Amino acid sequence: MTENILRINSDIFISLWNEFSQQFTSENSEWQVLWDSDFLWSKKFLGGKKSSSETSPIGQFFQEKFQDIRYRTEDGSFDLAFSFAPNYAGIPYINRNKIDHFNLDDQFYPAAYDIIVEIENGCNYAWHEMTKLTWVRCPLKVLITYNGKWSNENEMLVLSFSTIISQSNKNFKDNLATEYLLLVGNKTTDNKLEWKHFKFDSNGKVV
Repeated sequence: MTENILRINSDIFISLWNEFSQQFTSENSEWQVLWDSDFLWSKKFLGGKKSSSETSPIGQFFQEKFQDIRYRTEDGSFDLAFSFAPNYAGIPYINRNKIDHFNLDDQFYPAAYDIIVEIENGCNYAWHEMTKLTWVRCPLKVLITYNGKWSNENEMLVLSFSTIISQSNKNFKDNLATEYLLLVGNKTTDNKLEWKHFKFDSNGKVV
């Protein structure tokens, strides 16, 4: 697991996300129309609001960079999950009154997540997704949201994430290697897409 933490840390994710975003907007001429609805934008780059390991543009992009990574959209409570880990294996079950074992070769049941991504279209409600990220073990937890009309939204988002991570850690601490990443998208006045990022350590401190 340590090797994989080093493979996609927050800095690498930021670089890959910016590359994906540039590629995605250049290949989708309607991106500005999608962006104006937020929901359609998120749905487009995620590949739809359904559970899949094959139809997500962002998932496929990461697989082109790391051939041994797997992903799943709408995996349980999470919008998108990535894993380098193998599936759980040798799981006991009752077979004709005897304990047997089965594997999960063709499904997405990794023994650990490596990256969890949550998306919230309205930044004022991003705290909902922030809380979900604090509830699970994972080396890199990413929240993607978008600016609205207020100038102090980024300040609010950073304070929210820091507060939620800190309070969660008072009950059950994250692994010290855990990173949190906040990505905030904004369409500029000259119709360009830009992203700001904020990184947090396992205690919610901005780094």
